[in-house]
Amino acid sequence: MFFALVTIAVVAGSSAVYVYFFLPQTLTSAETARRLNSIYSRAVGILDFMSDDMKELVDRNITATMFSTRMDDLKGDMLAVKADLTELKKVPFPTYVESINLLDRGLQAYGDAIDYAHDLNFNQTSVYLEQGTEYVNRSKVALPTS
Repeated sequence: MFFALVTIAVVAGSSAVYVYFFLPQTLTSAETARRLNSIYSRAVGILDFMSDDMKELVDRNITATMFSTRMDDLKGDMLAVKADLTELKKVPFPTYVESINLLDRGLQAYGDAIDYAHDLNFNQTSVYLEQGTEYVNRSKVALPTS
């Protein structure tokens, strides 16, 4: 009987260690909110650069080739933001899931807008910018209230 109890204790202890170290931990609400705010800010910064570059192109201060190169750089920045959001999706505070999913759609649309801008297709660029902005706004509305 003693050995059976020791075996059960060892198995239970091993299981607890496994769960603690290997299963993802959920972030707190404050940590999730902080990370989301960082992602929102970074996305806005990227779009600001995109807007500035479009103005530079229209004013003929940069060439189309330089503009496309800058869009490539912004695409890389947007992919980094999306990667951070993907990491956040693994461990968010549960009430943020809807907001995160909407933000993910918005960032995807922004990435598509950058692709169209790269190709100098500004009609499609504006369509995807509007779509992305709609998703991001819905994401902010879906944020849990304190």
